[in-house]
Amino acid sequence: MSFLLIILLIVILLIGLYSFLLLDLNSSLIQLDLLFIDIDIPLGNAILISFLLGLFVAVFLEIIFFSAKGKRQKDE
Repeated sequence: MSFLLIILLIVILLIGLYSFLLLDLNSSLIQLDLLFIDIDIPLGNAILISFLLGLFVAVFLEIIFFSAKGKRQKDE
């Protein structure tokens, strides 16, 4: 196995462990006030959802950046 694959597996393992630790915070509720809706959700779920959403946005933007960079290098 390559070094990057081992690092990737360690990062995935740490994210999974982090997720389980955050789900322990589910005993306290927070009130999320949207424009017309009030939602009571557990604190652990709110933190986990925001973390994963940020992770997916960052990966999506990196994919767009590197695909545009590859096209630009082919043109030159």
